[in-house]
Amino acid sequence: MEKEMNPPTTDAQIPTRPNAKISVKDFGPIASGTVDLRPLTVFVGPSNTGKTYFAILIYALHQMLNGFPRLPVMYPYRHRLGDGFLYSKSLWTDGNLREEEFREVLEKLETEGRPFRFMDLPEGVRVEAETALKDPELFGTFLRTELERCFDLESVSDLVRQSGPPDGLSVCLNVSEEGRRLWHLNMGISASGIGADGKIEEMAPLLKRGMASESPPHRNLSRISESIKARLGIGSLGKREDLIIDFFEELLNVATADGRGGTHYLPAARSGIMQSHRVIASSLVARATRTGTERFPVTPTLSGVTVDFMQRLIHYEDEHSADELMKNLADTLEREVLDGKIRGNTSLAGGIPDFVYQPRKTEENIRLTRTSSMVTELAPVVLLLRNAVARGDMLIIDEPEAHLHPAAQTEMAKTLGRLARAGVQVIVTTHSDWLLMEIGNLIREGELEEKTGEPIGEQPLPSSLQSSDVGVWLFRDDETSAGSTVKEIPYDRIEGVEPREYEDVAEALYNRSADLQNRLSETAKGGGYRDE
Repeated sequence: MEKEMNPPTTDAQIPTRPNAKISVKDFGPIASGTVDLRPLTVFVGPSNTGKTYFAILIYALHQMLNGFPRLPVMYPYRHRLGDGFLYSKSLWTDGNLREEEFREVLEKLETEGRPFRFMDLPEGVRVEAETALKDPELFGTFLRTELERCFDLESVSDLVRQSGPPDGLSVCLNVSEEGRRLWHLNMGISASGIGADGKIEEMAPLLKRGMASESPPHRNLSRISESIKARLGIGSLGKREDLIIDFFEELLNVATADGRGGTHYLPAARSGIMQSHRVIASSLVARATRTGTERFPVTPTLSGVTVDFMQRLIHYEDEHSADELMKNLADTLEREVLDGKIRGNTSLAGGIPDFVYQPRKTEENIRLTRTSSMVTELAPVVLLLRNAVARGDMLIIDEPEAHLHPAAQTEMAKTLGRLARAGVQVIVTTHSDWLLMEIGNLIREGELEEKTGEPIGEQPLPSSLQSSDVGVWLFRDDETSAGSTVKEIPYDRIEGVEPREYEDVAEALYNRSADLQNRLSETAKGGGYRDE
């Protein structure tokens, strides 16, 4: 049985999230590795070991599947599942609805405390759902397109590790809950093409009824199922078909609601993009027409994660707030770290917003091109929290510590903890010892809270975490495979979550410092150097 992660330690009303585990082999610079996504997932290790590769892969999969829900339903083939439901042989005979069989589905759905399992769905739906997972023209095509877009590739085969075996790379996504695997998807990529194969497990519950924590979609489903049962014998066949389709859509909404969420990526180049996004956007618009512009032999391209980030900036609305709690977190980051506010100006010519920094206790607006690099690094975090991120979403940040003073890095760690507590699934890549040290402290705070029963730290936006909320994964070179491998760094109350390599570097620096001081002292004793 797979190790299960506890839900994030938060009092907020957030969507529950199944557990997702992603394994790769011969993917970019990575020879092999497996990552279990936690409320806060951290990638550490030397440069060029694949941390950003893995982060972008997670982004592409999450985008393609609209999250990691209990039932893998991509919108492009929802209509196929609908047809499978409406025309399932187990429900219809010669155009006539077999009402007893359909009522049996409803009865299973309404049984108090009984999980509604995948096997309870009509046969046509099960066949369509599993066929889609194995269809290279669906998952395979969408995966190839999204990977090429996100990584800015000529061909998805460019992701295959150069020194790896000739049969290409593999990616496996497993989604589980309470020790049971809900579904898995295996994908292979080689020079000859891309393949996909998956399975929805029979034991996977789509819904639990009679639970105190039922979310609105579950209650809505209960109402619509009761309505359909009362109206099955009324009206024409066409109207009954509409009722059944309505029911099926609600069922899909429930089955896919938990684990569904938006996806946001803040690339490592965000500081430069913040300073130049208006120039880049204006240049793209100027080159959009077919005539009257300068001809370029080759059109440069950007990675999909960068383009998605720029689009969020271009479509930014300063007054819009996706989630009040996220807005409070943005305000806290401005107050505790930036000592000022980030604002958008959408009234400029061309309709492309510009962003300014207003220091605390002043009315002056400073364009980001004239602010410190710390401000331009943190500005997009503030803007996304205020405008786009909501509980249940995934937020990926490349090197959140970039250009930050050590004190600001520790505050950023607290922000990551608050986000995880609030129900945002956070993934970061980092080289910062300060960030990791503070994450270790947040886990220690969580342990202390659990033992004393009293809240520790700042309220009402706590940042403390449980060790099960955090996964720190070390990417490092493996000489035997000519690629990198991925290994979890378990939390230790004394050592925290820092990699051993950081201690080795600190020890080497100390030894070098001591050696140089000793040599200087010896030189002074010999008369060749005056030690004043």
